[in-house]
Amino acid sequence: MSRTPFRRFWLSLLVALFLQLVALPDAVAAARPLWIPLILVYWALAEPRVPALISAFLLGIALDVLYNTVLGQHAMGFVLLVFFMARLRAVFVLFPLWQSTIALIPAWAAYCLLMTMVDDISRHRADVWLRWLPALSTTLFWPLVYTVLEGATRRHSQE
Repeated sequence: MSRTPFRRFWLSLLVALFLQLVALPDAVAAARPLWIPLILVYWALAEPRVPALISAFLLGIALDVLYNTVLGQHAMGFVLLVFFMARLRAVFVLFPLWQSTIALIPAWAAYCLLMTMVDDISRHRADVWLRWLPALSTTLFWPLVYTVLEGATRRHSQE
């Protein structure tokens, strides 16, 4: 594998980490898309040779430390999400974008449910309805993220 997909992979993850950590007003902070899972799922579906599972674990641990959550909470969620998407890759490559957007809704919802369960066990309670906003916003951002990353990948492969 050439170094270029690795560069795009790590660059996209750094951008996702930045977008995940940037401060937002309280009115829209609860609806922040799951940027890191979005990028990790894209790479798990688009390029099976990138180290998506290892980077999912490392970024999850980093997010746990930065957000002061239970150590391993995000890491577990990211790894499970990426693992199942990598296993379902053969099915997802057959879907057009609109079908993959709909098919990913249960994955985003499962991630949010897992985060809710861990937060409830650790007594970090929040409004139940606000827990599901990231799944909705992530679903809405998936076509944009997919189109941008796929366009960059195609453009670079043609050069």
